[in-house]
Amino acid sequence: MDWFQWMWLGIFLGALLLELSTTHLVSIWISLAAVPTYILSLLDVNPVIQIVVFLVVATLLLLFTRPLVVSYFKTNEIKTNVDSVIGQKAVCIERISSNTVGAVQLKTRVWSAISEEDIEVNDEVKILDVEGVKLIVQKI
Repeated sequence: MDWFQWMWLGIFLGALLLELSTTHLVSIWISLAAVPTYILSLLDVNPVIQIVVFLVVATLLLLFTRPLVVSYFKTNEIKTNVDSVIGQKAVCIERISSNTVGAVQLKTRVWSAISEEDIEVNDEVKILDVEGVKLIVQKI
């Protein structure tokens, strides 16, 4: 066996073992990229071409398939509808300043709110984000 064949086999097994121990879905693509490269080494293809094929296949797999697989296996995120309030408008019902928490009314609900600017009662605000149980708002 040529030493390139051993190298690609080693990369395949090493990356596979690393992936099994970390489960970050990064080294699995390196392991998979070593398979066609190993086949090329069995066919006695030029080592430079083997390296180029390995780099191209690994990059393509990492860029195009990893996001799909990560989103498929993402099970630790509890989905709520709280993100649906982002971008909506609310009315300030308790003064908000840069160092104090105030309150806004969004439809029929009252939320604690923070802002980087001072917002007076009855000012209309736009919801930028949700941080814990507080809305991050900006005066319109």
